[in-house]
Amino acid sequence: MKNQQLIRFTLVLFILTILLAGIIVAKSILIPLAISVFFSYLFYPLVWKIEKQGIHRAIAILVVILVAILILGSAALFLSAKLSNITIDFTELKDDFEAKTDSIKLLLEGKLGMNAGALDHYIDRFSNNFFSSWEAQLGNWFAATTTTLFQIAILPVFIFFLLFYRTKSAHFIFRVAGRPKKAKTLHILREISTVTTRYLGGLFIVVAILAVLNSLGLYIIGVKHAVVFGILAALLNLIPYAGTFLGFLIPFSYVLFTVPDPFPMLLKVAILFVVIQFTENNLLTPNIVGNSIKINPLAIIISLLVANLVWGIAGMLIVVPALAILKVIMRNIDSLKPYAFLISDRGIEKHKVRFLNFRKKKNS
Repeated sequence: MKNQQLIRFTLVLFILTILLAGIIVAKSILIPLAISVFFSYLFYPLVWKIEKQGIHRAIAILVVILVAILILGSAALFLSAKLSNITIDFTELKDDFEAKTDSIKLLLEGKLGMNAGALDHYIDRFSNNFFSSWEAQLGNWFAATTTTLFQIAILPVFIFFLLFYRTKSAHFIFRVAGRPKKAKTLHILREISTVTTRYLGGLFIVVAILAVLNSLGLYIIGVKHAVVFGILAALLNLIPYAGTFLGFLIPFSYVLFTVPDPFPMLLKVAILFVVIQFTENNLLTPNIVGNSIKINPLAIIISLLVANLVWGIAGMLIVVPALAILKVIMRNIDSLKPYAFLISDRGIEKHKVRFLNFRKKKNS
């Protein structure tokens, strides 16, 4: 019996290893396909409403895709035009950084009595590594432009055929599941569609609101290129947890390196992002996105780390809705229900920290 369990465990581990290797090797195709699946769920309600008016499915899909390309393309062109106005001279930035560190070194020497030679050594090493790594990363980004353009260009094609063949795909899943499980399979498919559409639609609305709030706040503070930094911070918010910090770090670093006396403005930027993040967590996301995902933070963080190793930034963008779909499937299969409970946010209700709990105050 133990030998059979060991053989079964080894076989499962081997299959998972092969599957993971295939996902990594074929990521150039699988990444746009996975993104297309989620866009298909997002566009499906619009396509279905147009089809109900008696318009052919292919035409309805094309109309929705063309409108989406027009909106997203205009936003991308606007952001690209704004980015082109930002000139980054790494040599000048490095000189400014070294000038600012002189005052910090004097402060550390006077207050803490630290050795000046050691401070010079560590700060110079950090400066050289930081700026050389940034220049290398920009070179790698431009080298990967061709692959990125191909992945973006193939997205409309994937989305069109996923929406066009959605009925055929559903019948295929029904046949694989078998007639006795047809009702259960239909329930799972409908729940996946509802959860994914609600989450993605709400997420894009939250990002649009954050882009306005970030840009307006940075403009009022007096940060140059406020619109660019505000939009970038909002887009990075698509990555849970890490995206919020990265969105804050970009304008923070820009102010630190470019403003002569940066500390008052740095404090304003920090306060702004704390206020906006509090608003997003306690007002925007609960009321717009809702609790459609219901996955605990530990499962999300582990998934983000794994997704980053496998597919990089693209993996981090799509791993949360993918995890939500996986949870829906596991919750409807008896043998997998414990795993759905493990990644859900259930079981710790009495230990949750709640802000702005108006409902509780009203009941009391």
